[in-house]
Amino acid sequence: MIPEQYRNQQVGVTGYRVLNLDLDGVCADYSGALRDYLVDHGVMNPDAHPEENNYALYENAGWPFRTREEYLAAHKAAEQEHLYATMRPIEGAPEALRFLAENHVYIRIVTHRLFVSGQHQMAVSDTAQWLDTWGIPYMSLCFTGLKDSMQATVHIDDSPSNITALRKVGQHVVVFDQPYNQNFVGPRIHDWSRSATQQLLDWFEQWPETGEGEQ
Repeated sequence: MIPEQYRNQQVGVTGYRVLNLDLDGVCADYSGALRDYLVDHGVMNPDAHPEENNYALYENAGWPFRTREEYLAAHKAAEQEHLYATMRPIEGAPEALRFLAENHVYIRIVTHRLFVSGQHQMAVSDTAQWLDTWGIPYMSLCFTGLKDSMQATVHIDDSPSNITALRKVGQHVVVFDQPYNQNFVGPRIHDWSRSATQQLLDWFEQWPETGEGEQ
């Protein structure tokens, strides 16, 4: 039930607690799932633990690919074996997102997963399956790399390029803590603990629906 003070608002740019939520690196353990695939197929040593200092995996030591093309080939092969349907969630994410939904947060999944030509149907269906499997509530599922074109009350993202683009157009972005985004100032959450999700609810109340985002 929506509280009285929000009943006249419609979901949208000026609507009620709209959250644009990234998946990989925020809710889903993409790098861990890709590593598991490569280990299972004998491409990667099970004792190898790649560095995480750069957002682009192929720029980190420890992976069995050194170029973008080699990385994309590995990703495409893993995606064909339903990478997006089988990866583990980041600890606490499903429970935290259910808590947010119960507190009237409109969750819009915004992810850039359609970058392998010819496999879009699989990526979309496997993503929806994964969300249902882990009981993650959402009202919209959007696949786009142009996240700065989609406004919301709050965005949660880990990608340096997305954080930069969203803040440039005045959107409120909460940085989900990862080694490769340490040069960005807050607001930031480090995990999906109850204290972190409560902080998110506090930010929803503190920030206006439009206006200048955090720098």
